[in-house]
Amino acid sequence: MKIVNSNEMKEIESKTSEVYGIDGALMMEHAASSSYAVIKEELGNLDGKSILVLAGKGNNGGDALALARYLLESGSTVKVCLVFGEPSSELAKKNLSILRKLDVECVEYSENYDLAKDVKNADVVVDGILGTGSEGQIGKELSKIIDIINCSKYTISIDLPTGMDTDTGHISQSCVKANMTITFGFIKKGMLLYPARPYCGKVKTEKIGIPEKLIESMNLKGEVTTFDDAKKLVPERPAFSNKGTFGRVLIISGSSSYTGTPSMVALGALRVGSGLVTVVTPSPFNTVVTSTLPEAIAIPLPDTNFISVKSIKIIDEIAGKSDVIAIGPGLGTKEESEAIVKYILEVWKDKFLVIDADGLNLISRDVDRYQFNQKMILTPHPGEFAKLTSKDMSEVISDPVKHALEFSKMKNVNVLLKGPTSVVAKPEGEYALNITGNSALAKGGTGDILTGMIAGFMAQGLCAFDAAKLSAYIHGRAAEIYSQNKNEASMLVRDLADLIPHVLREINQ
Repeated sequence: MKIVNSNEMKEIESKTSEVYGIDGALMMEHAASSSYAVIKEELGNLDGKSILVLAGKGNNGGDALALARYLLESGSTVKVCLVFGEPSSELAKKNLSILRKLDVECVEYSENYDLAKDVKNADVVVDGILGTGSEGQIGKELSKIIDIINCSKYTISIDLPTGMDTDTGHISQSCVKANMTITFGFIKKGMLLYPARPYCGKVKTEKIGIPEKLIESMNLKGEVTTFDDAKKLVPERPAFSNKGTFGRVLIISGSSSYTGTPSMVALGALRVGSGLVTVVTPSPFNTVVTSTLPEAIAIPLPDTNFISVKSIKIIDEIAGKSDVIAIGPGLGTKEESEAIVKYILEVWKDKFLVIDADGLNLISRDVDRYQFNQKMILTPHPGEFAKLTSKDMSEVISDPVKHALEFSKMKNVNVLLKGPTSVVAKPEGEYALNITGNSALAKGGTGDILTGMIAGFMAQGLCAFDAAKLSAYIHGRAAEIYSQNKNEASMLVRDLADLIPHVLREINQ
């Protein structure tokens, strides 16, 4: 599902009006009527409800004022507070004038106005103060107002909660904590990012008359992966098939310190349907794989404690027969391991490659010496990405979309930057956000499962970008299913892997 930033939304609204003749008044009426329908569906009968509408000076305030008229018609008792005084938007002025003619009480906010009393008495508070285009920066007085709003019984934000940056998800010193946000046309990028995401509550996206033809012509770069998107990506399983049909994955993983890691990567690849998974790891640690996951082939390498260039001949033989190579998890950070990563990226650059964990840490020592391409994907968490880019981790977290896209374009490689909202970025500027998952994933080994999943889907024919999108969605959804009946803190990696088939079945149904 497509998402937008503030500039894209402004351009869409402008073209809707200029090219198609659907002016601001029509779009505002669409916004009001659709918002009313959502509120009625969510809250039921509104007759007799006390509703306080807080409106800003611009068109977001105009949307809220137009909505107030629908709420009045439903039998609700409506009061309007003009947070910044009389509106500046002509459309907002028109809707305010209509409300006054309908004898709706409209007050201007001032020090003498007891906002806290009205918020306390209201069944519902509507936040129509600031909308798309807001950068989230607010003054002390508005911060005080927001703190009062956050004491309400139930708050509905129009387009996005006041105090939130539309593009980055940054919040000011105060931000409205909505129970529900009704956004128009598209979800705004910042609503899906942290720290803003929890402030939105339940998100409803409503149409305001934007032509589908216009949307198709816009070449929007951003999306959020939904159930429907995942359904389109899951590879088919033809009846006339064999293990070769579903691809061969080679996993280069493990060391004396991380003997269990290769099994977890292999488990992820097998669970998503890869036909044949081969692990190469130092002897005797291959026996850990065969004893815990006999479905995978585990080849012992003649190395001591960690994989080195001594094993190139064995690795080359298997790599030549493989469709995808996953490298990095549990390798350790010895110089010899760095040499094997460099070798794989140079010699097998035409293979599909997934690079994770220690593979990334080794690359980050001198990232400029490596040549990447679009058959590869790097899957860092923020700490690993900070090393790759020589940035502070707090800077990475502050705008993950920006940093993932910049690095992806600069290095011509796909990137999955993991986090509570994960970002999958392509060199051409396309990106996808994943919002499935929970704190159950904050545990060692879950990233290894994800690495295997991505490799497994790539082996079945998905490009790196699509494989990462689908894997991140399923990975997070499995954690959500676990938490439906059990505590998030208790999930083990094997529990996560065991739920992958449940998610695949859910998608296929």
